[in-house]
Amino acid sequence: MGADADGGEWAPRGRDSLVRLVHLRPAVPVVQVQGCLDHTTAPAVQKFVLEVLATSPWAVVLDLRALTDLAPDAVPALVELACVAGDADIGLYLVGTDPVVAHVLAAAGVHRLFEIHPDIDSALRTLGRP
Repeated sequence: MGADADGGEWAPRGRDSLVRLVHLRPAVPVVQVQGCLDHTTAPAVQKFVLEVLATSPWAVVLDLRALTDLAPDAVPALVELACVAGDADIGLYLVGTDPVVAHVLAAAGVHRLFEIHPDIDSALRTLGRP
């Protein structure tokens, strides 16, 4: 049960962003985002994740390790996802090894809304804790 699980095809979500959905554990979808996440691509990625949240999983892992850039103007979309997940009592776990993700969220003052893990296995281990 690792990050190497085979998922679906990468689907375009905005001009420079790709998304795919993988299930590494029952009821825990992993949304992998690749490319640039900015004000032009964030709405499409946000819409995709909102559709995943609407399926009522008990947790969603948002894998941002393949991002080439996280622009500060994409942060509101991530905050909205955190709020929707929180209101639905769905855990939202971010995965990102690039310190830029944590830095951008901290600079926006919203880093406390997110639990950031270095890899998918770490996020999945957290899901198993009471």
